[in-house]
Amino acid sequence: MNKTRKAWEKVTDMISEDYFSLGPVNSEVIIKDTKHFLFTLARYKFAAKMLVRSSHIIEVGCGEGLGILSFLSETKAKVTGLDFDAPQIAYDNKNIIPHAKGRATFACHDFVNGPYKGVKGDGLVCLDVIEHIHAREQDKFLTNTCATLKQGGVAIFGTPNQDAQQYASARSKVGHINLFDADRLEKTLGGYFSHVFMFSMNDEMVHTGYKRMAHYLMALCIK
Repeated sequence: MNKTRKAWEKVTDMISEDYFSLGPVNSEVIIKDTKHFLFTLARYKFAAKMLVRSSHIIEVGCGEGLGILSFLSETKAKVTGLDFDAPQIAYDNKNIIPHAKGRATFACHDFVNGPYKGVKGDGLVCLDVIEHIHAREQDKFLTNTCATLKQGGVAIFGTPNQDAQQYASARSKVGHINLFDADRLEKTLGGYFSHVFMFSMNDEMVHTGYKRMAHYLMALCIK
């Protein structure tokens, strides 16, 4: 065995055998549109960095839980993942919980139907959700979501920019029934939070550049 292989085997010996399979949603994305999967991880990285001092982070619309893993890695917070999609929560309980070291819980909850009855968080994340909420149910959703956050808490919302709709995929155009541009998102969230700070996002880059050219919008909100 040559020295190169011996050196590499020292690395592989350090790799944990602790792993899990991606769920159907993330598996499809990483196979069919890998760059979009990476963009999603970048959004979670930004949210985690903004909430690094939180003690309890609640994710509204947690899906298959990759964001939860990001929060567990980047913060010391306990994390609660909520979603109205029962199969995704079942996936989370089976695949994410074993790697959460007792710091995460998951539950089914529909914020259109009512507020979450559990312990409130001082950090809240809601990425790629609000564009799926019917406009007539938007106020109920945001009122109940905001009620999940403690006074003085920090919330991160993320959503595709309506100004970039022409570049969206066919499935996005079907599923995104309530798109926002930057001005509408800031004004809407301003009705529920005392401060709203707007960011733009193109690919993995979060910035404060020209809003109309952003493909994605991020809002940092203070209750």
